[in-house]
Amino acid sequence: MMKLNKLTSALVVFATIGAISLPINSAFAAPDPAKIAERKARKSQAVGEKVGKAIGKAYELYSADQISEAIAVLSGIEPTAAFDKAYLYKFLGTLYAEKDPAKSLNMLTQAAKLDVLSFNDQAQLYRTIADLNLGAKKYQEALNNYNKWMDFTGETNPDVYMRIANCYYEMKQYNKVIAPADAAIALMKTPKKDPYIMKLGAYYENKQIKKAIEVLETMVVVFPDDKQWWVQLGNFYNLDEQYGKALAAVDLAYKQGYLKTENEIKLLANLYNNNNIPHRAAALLEKHMKAGLLKKDRSVLSSIASSYNSSRDFDKAAFYYGELAKLENDGETYRRQGLSYLMAGKQPEAISALQKALEVGVKDKGKVHTALIEAYFYQSKLKEAYRHVELARANGQEKVANSWGPYIRERASKKGITL
Repeated sequence: MMKLNKLTSALVVFATIGAISLPINSAFAAPDPAKIAERKARKSQAVGEKVGKAIGKAYELYSADQISEAIAVLSGIEPTAAFDKAYLYKFLGTLYAEKDPAKSLNMLTQAAKLDVLSFNDQAQLYRTIADLNLGAKKYQEALNNYNKWMDFTGETNPDVYMRIANCYYEMKQYNKVIAPADAAIALMKTPKKDPYIMKLGAYYENKQIKKAIEVLETMVVVFPDDKQWWVQLGNFYNLDEQYGKALAAVDLAYKQGYLKTENEIKLLANLYNNNNIPHRAAALLEKHMKAGLLKKDRSVLSSIASSYNSSRDFDKAAFYYGELAKLENDGETYRRQGLSYLMAGKQPEAISALQKALEVGVKDKGKVHTALIEAYFYQSKLKEAYRHVELARANGQEKVANSWGPYIRERASKKGITL
């Protein structure tokens, strides 16, 4: 039987999803409404004449994609006014963004520290600095600046919360991922998968499988047409050893036409077997092998045969053991075919398969001779049966031989047959 890999199983809980109510701001920042109003009321300022002319010239060069020349124009300027410095550093930070990201980040950080730019420019600085730190894998600095942005503006933004969640995830602080991911979900007008995936990953990394299942149960409702979440739900139910629910989820996905790949069909077959429905496992594999989705190889043929055997459909089990035996010319598989024929009450076919097993070669000949005893006995071929009693004894099956031998001799004596 094919083995399930670690992630494989599920059932969907068809639950209604209530609105999420979160104290979003207080979880991550503490904006002061009075200070925000004061910042928004800042009077507009203009840069000094010298700085203004230099920036104007640099902007022309920047617009013509002459970045190095634009930087050169500004590099010798050392303004004294705080606003001029902040404006210059901000523009230089923009110019260095592609050429030297580290220097760009340094310039923008200096500009932000002065805290003299207009409300919108200052807010944008914090966002840009946070994003650059995130890109540079400086996750704590990124977090600090995302929180500064929220404190400064008092605004909430699902994308910012997602980036905060991502920072915590990359820092392996998985328990801190959930709150910002939930905040992002609450703020999104149209649901997106990213925050759910972030939560799923965090719970999985923290080995909180039941919590991960709750996320997936929500995802199959919010994103019902995305097959991967149905299959993943099955995977996680299986991890949690909820095999019935695992089967229900993946079986439902199959009925909806979501299972398209070889591995997905094998997953469902494994779940049927795990839930003691081997006949459906065999029929499923057989159907998709005949359709060409599954290869007619050892793994699939063996699974079909063993599943039919477990469901006591011995004729079909024997047929597929035979297909596998022919494919690999394997004596042990011929022996299994013979045993299936025996269980089906087809002694002549059993004898043929068992003789083929001996002809091809098996490690334990005694087991084959033991099966041949039974096959010949139930055809009333007592001489042949007794011959295999002796062969079984000679090949390590003395206990079985001692059991069958006296019984066959007694039957032969009553019928006047000389052994």
